[in-house]
Amino acid sequence: MEAGMTKVVAVVVTWRRERELERLLESLEISSHPLHGCVVMDHGGTVPEHFARRSFPVRIVQDLSNPGPGAGWANGARIAREAFGQTDTWYLDDDVVIPPETLGILIREKREAAAICPLLEDEGGKLWGFPEPVSKPDRKKIRAAATPADALRLLGPGPHPFCWATGACLLVDSGAAGLHRSDFWMLGEDLEFSMRLAAGGRAVFTCLASVPHLSPKPPDRASARRSDYRKFCSLLQNLSYLAFHSPHSRHLWRYLPGNFRRFFRSHGIRGSTLGDAAACLWQGALRRHPAGHQSGAALRGRIARRELER
Repeated sequence: MEAGMTKVVAVVVTWRRERELERLLESLEISSHPLHGCVVMDHGGTVPEHFARRSFPVRIVQDLSNPGPGAGWANGARIAREAFGQTDTWYLDDDVVIPPETLGILIREKREAAAICPLLEDEGGKLWGFPEPVSKPDRKKIRAAATPADALRLLGPGPHPFCWATGACLLVDSGAAGLHRSDFWMLGEDLEFSMRLAAGGRAVFTCLASVPHLSPKPPDRASARRSDYRKFCSLLQNLSYLAFHSPHSRHLWRYLPGNFRRFFRSHGIRGSTLGDAAACLWQGALRRHPAGHQSGAALRGRIARRELER
């Protein structure tokens, strides 16, 4: 790495996704801006040692307790600082694929911001996810965009300040906003972290970079539906908590009804879905419990037992 170049360490959390992880690491090797290092938090204990043989240093750390993405990212960031010193931290999902020019664009466009993220696209090139712009007009524009090219045309390159963003690809200044929380289990910990970044300093996204987010397909529709159901309940509980109890959530509460409607459209309206949705709202909004709390674990246990009885 040349003197004066921004040092970046990637932190990845994975659970039994060797194929996706290898694809990600291969994409990072051809980055136009070389990585200073990478920490892989292996929560499934299945990542082969040879995955660490890259053009940049890679540390693979096993944690078979599988504490969830938030804890994994937090632990990985601590290990990265111990191993590589003070660097920018690049939080990545294991199922993204990084185009070669992405890191260089993020570093250049971040400017004085504490954090920056790109747009995300699916396997068909459509917008998979996007940050919530601070600007109300920009919120309408980005929702009218079907592709990253549409977003670039409608909003311009940016950088654009955001209220919150997904954590699938997020470059953060060292020490900014602390670490991810570990009490969300999954789905929502990245929103909470990004809200803190946005509240504590300038957090932005750029339309000049778009990263494919290619989630693996489950082996069959039945297992996909079961997995989606449990994850959706976790999301509802975490969003219910964030909407009413995060000091940085801004207008997130407005999106709660839409997420509950989406849950019922996906899984139907019957006694069990109504009861589970009510439990998510009760635990998150009224009892102030994110999904990583024992109440969330108890709900997932009830769902699992119900599935076995079918």
